[in-house]
Amino acid sequence: MRLRRRLGMEWLAVALLASCVVAALAYWDSLTRLDNLVYDQLSAIDRPEPSPEILIVKIDEDSLAAFGKWPWRRLRHAELFDQLAKGNPKAIGFDILLSEPGDPKDDAQLARSIAGNANLFLPLHFVFPGSNGAEYDVKQPIAAFRDAAAGLGHVNLVSDTDGVVRRAALCFGDKVSGQEWPHLIEQLYRSIKGNSSSAYDRLQDCEQNLLMPFAQRGGYTSISYSALAGGQVPVTFLRGKIILIGATASGLGDQYPVPLGDGATLAGVEIMANLFGAIARDDFIVPLSFWQQVSLSLLPTWILLIGFWRWRPRTTIMVSFGLILAILLVSVILMQFRLWFAPATALLGVVMVYPIWGWRRLQATSDFMDSELQNFQRSKIDIPIMHGDFGPVDVITGQAEKLTHAISHVRDLRRFINDALSNLPDPMFITDLDGKVKFVNRLAQAGMEDGAQDLALDDMVNRFVSPADRQGVKDYLDLKNRPTKHDYVDFTSLHGEIFAMRRAPVMSDDGVLKGHIHYLADITEVAHAAQQREEVLQLLSHDMRAPQAAILALLDGNKRDETTNRIEGHARRTLALADNFVGLARLDSSEFEGEDILLAELVAEANDNLWPLSNARAIVCELDDQSDGAFVSGEPSSLYRSFVNLIDNAIKYSPDGGRVDISIRVTELDRQPHVSVAIADQGPGMSDEMLDQLFNRFASDDREAHSSIKGAGLGLNFVAKVVERHGGQIRGENHRTGGACFTVILPLAPEIEDHAG
Repeated sequence: MRLRRRLGMEWLAVALLASCVVAALAYWDSLTRLDNLVYDQLSAIDRPEPSPEILIVKIDEDSLAAFGKWPWRRLRHAELFDQLAKGNPKAIGFDILLSEPGDPKDDAQLARSIAGNANLFLPLHFVFPGSNGAEYDVKQPIAAFRDAAAGLGHVNLVSDTDGVVRRAALCFGDKVSGQEWPHLIEQLYRSIKGNSSSAYDRLQDCEQNLLMPFAQRGGYTSISYSALAGGQVPVTFLRGKIILIGATASGLGDQYPVPLGDGATLAGVEIMANLFGAIARDDFIVPLSFWQQVSLSLLPTWILLIGFWRWRPRTTIMVSFGLILAILLVSVILMQFRLWFAPATALLGVVMVYPIWGWRRLQATSDFMDSELQNFQRSKIDIPIMHGDFGPVDVITGQAEKLTHAISHVRDLRRFINDALSNLPDPMFITDLDGKVKFVNRLAQAGMEDGAQDLALDDMVNRFVSPADRQGVKDYLDLKNRPTKHDYVDFTSLHGEIFAMRRAPVMSDDGVLKGHIHYLADITEVAHAAQQREEVLQLLSHDMRAPQAAILALLDGNKRDETTNRIEGHARRTLALADNFVGLARLDSSEFEGEDILLAELVAEANDNLWPLSNARAIVCELDDQSDGAFVSGEPSSLYRSFVNLIDNAIKYSPDGGRVDISIRVTELDRQPHVSVAIADQGPGMSDEMLDQLFNRFASDDREAHSSIKGAGLGLNFVAKVVERHGGQIRGENHRTGGACFTVILPLAPEIEDHAG
């Protein structure tokens, strides 16, 4: 359990750390370069077909060679626009900035040529930072061009952190308030279709940039600016085309890195051609929202974290590789649905969590093995721990070798215990807390062809115990608190044997209950001997008493002389001997069953019963009761006989005409309330030899007894047994003035103690 708790805490710490790291990386886009690399590779799998409607008019090296150094006179552009007007194209996008005024005549001519094309759109751009503290400045074409053009659109490109253009901003500004500038290509699309694009309508704000697919390099139809301006291109070739005019010559500074996988750049006008294709096809790739990205990134990490508790290390590493492939596969699949899941954070989560968990689990296991090996060394069980090394090894290997050595000895100990239990001379079985049999020895399983493993406890009882005794055995097993004196139950088996079942708890080293062990001692011979013993007691109690009682009945009423008196004495001695012997025997074989007794009343009854004996010798038995009605918990029959024996002995050893004092007092013993009964005579007292063995069986000293009938030495032994059975004490002593005194001290009954308190 300690290892489980430690591993649970370590697991929780690793889970929280991994989750926080993955979420933080996703929030700050810390792995964008890796995500971009994956995106570039995946986007190359399925590149879109270029639109045949798009015609790129390139200001290339040939055009520069034909018309001279850039920038050209604006009259050159006016001539091109006049040529385009003859071809009646669908729309024209002019990707050359006209934000500064030039020659007035040239500007006027260019404005007229722009106006001659109904769908010609001009670019504007933004300068960061703006003037006078503004965030940016808007650079529009001069007023003449702006008024002549069909519309304006921004041409700013969006570069990722690695400088590659993968995304497009379809608008710039604040779309919510309506103060936004659509992209130049969006304006062309609107002029052709008559409405905004679906991708534009789905934008929540202008900050949302979309990933655009790129067609193969050189896929769009293009002609040289000089060829078109020189009339080398038929006018009919322009009809129905979407014309994009822009610089492609490398020296004009309009080249940008793009994700085409060849490392080369692409002209801005060609990027716009790809943008128009994405708008027309509506196949932009939309990045997942932050929470979608975080959720998908955490999912494989948590799958692996949960698997740490259920899978073996071999399975875990295989699942880890499988999750890495699954992450990449999810990115591929989502791209088919035009969604982009950046896999880098998810990949890092899987790659990170496995070694961290392996490290923490190894550390926890190492600490646990150290602790367990130390516990083995401190254990009382002889489990020797290997101290010598087989050679230089690391810490974990050394611990594993020591633990292997200890486990080997534990295995031997387990084999020893198993053999010892299996070969016990009596049946034995062990059950768990659910009452299922988990272990049976050879004798307990004898005769069970189907075995006893996992058998229910009730079924086990039914296979052993005779129907007459089953309920008693089940009642014993249902007891939550075991009896303290006789913690067993007797029963007769189905084959006639007599067993005593004892049940004991099986505890762990931490004191946790794990099950119960049931031991069935074969007491058949003992039970038969007890039955014979009971028959002997019946013989003594009945067959020996009956003749003596008949003798006393015959003597009653007849003329008395010395002979009849002696006969009567011997008969009474035989009766007393039989009663004492039977009483002693039954004290040892029966359980204590007490009841509340008014002790003074019981002592008085015993004294009254002996009045004929005392009266015959003129002995006065004086009872002094100062117990205030004290009750004791006892067995009336045995206590009564005990006090009869003590008073009879006092009368027996007292001189004729003497006195026997019986006093009852409440006293304290070990700060607990008790009641004492003292019986004193005026006889000669007891010899020192007799005092040493006063309560031993068959101890007797009748030399000073005023009777011709000698005792057998069982009376005081019987009294001592009874007093001990009642939790009391008895002592015998001689008075300095003569005579013997016996004092019996008994505890007050519990209810009386509570009442007195």
